[in-house]
Amino acid sequence: MSYVPQTPLVEQYHNAGFIVSLANGHQSIDQVQFAAGLGRILPGTVIADVPATFTESSTAGSSNVGNGTIGSFTAQPPAPAGAYTVTFSSATDFSVTNPFGVVIGTGVTGAAFGGAGVEFTITAGATAFAAGDALSLVLAWTGGGWAPLVSTTSSPVAYAILRDLADATHNVATAAAVVRSAEVNGFELVWDASLNVHQKDTALAALKLVGIVAR
Repeated sequence: MSYVPQTPLVEQYHNAGFIVSLANGHQSIDQVQFAAGLGRILPGTVIADVPATFTESSTAGSSNVGNGTIGSFTAQPPAPAGAYTVTFSSATDFSVTNPFGVVIGTGVTGAAFGGAGVEFTITAGATAFAAGDALSLVLAWTGGGWAPLVSTTSSPVAYAILRDLADATHNVATAAAVVRSAEVNGFELVWDASLNVHQKDTALAALKLVGIVAR
């Protein structure tokens, strides 16, 4: 009996093909979102979530009596981008409304205000504020979110593995990802070519911390 050569079967990347086992139900899976312009992202790609960069500007109401200023403004998730309004009820007391019109807290001049992800201090000026005075804080954020892990990824806050193909070539794309409690085939993971072995090991260690084990 003679040997008949066979054409090797080459398995293509497909949704969930790298998964060995998952936790019960849907505990291992969450949805992630990719910004437009990232292209087609294959199932099994190791991805990372990085924080956004926040910037802010402030303006005083044109009819304000007081001339105090806002300083040391910082923001972090879950603060939504948009215009925040600081409204004074007395010379020192004020309330803060977020871009959706919801009051997120009250504060006083000279003391740090903190609420719903925004922090700042209002310093009284030579002329005290009066009831009805207002300040506007405009918060904008850029970057951040989920993307394939690359050598230049900065300070990721979470790692995951993309379960399904995502096409973020022209539009924002939402897809399922393995984010916790799973076994995966390490040989079927997709890594960006820019990553070295140490960066891959770091990512695998981070995944293991949330229960994602590469076999």
